[in-house]
Amino acid sequence: MSDETPPPEYGFDHLPEPLPSRAYATMAIVLRAGLFLSVALFVLGLVLFFVERPHETMTDLTASQLFLRFLDPRVLAAGLAHGDPTAILSLGMFTLVATPMARVLTGMFYFHDHHEKVMTGLTLTVLILLLVGSLVLGPYLASL
Repeated sequence: MSDETPPPEYGFDHLPEPLPSRAYATMAIVLRAGLFLSVALFVLGLVLFFVERPHETMTDLTASQLFLRFLDPRVLAAGLAHGDPTAILSLGMFTLVATPMARVLTGMFYFHDHHEKVMTGLTLTVLILLLVGSLVLGPYLASL
């Protein structure tokens, strides 16, 4: 038997500490709050939509691509100010998409506060990819 330490697994000299239960609890709260808020917005938007347009169906709602005009934040703000149901539904979708990003951001702050440079960099990379996919690729593909 030798006194040599085995080589580190996966090429890392130092594996990050597991997240404490407080960090998991914070991330769970972020996910639950985002989910509940988006569901509330969806319910409110759908009720208002079908009250204002009782003869339309869900197929009419999705086929008309009413949501594309709300990709512009100014148009979304104006629609929300006027109580437009499709603006409320759009905000519900944006909230649902933003919720995992908020969770990644929460994790990134945790790793940064605990000086975990590798994990901070990885979570920042994931956040950037999510933002590019949502804010650049999503609108571009929707416009095709």
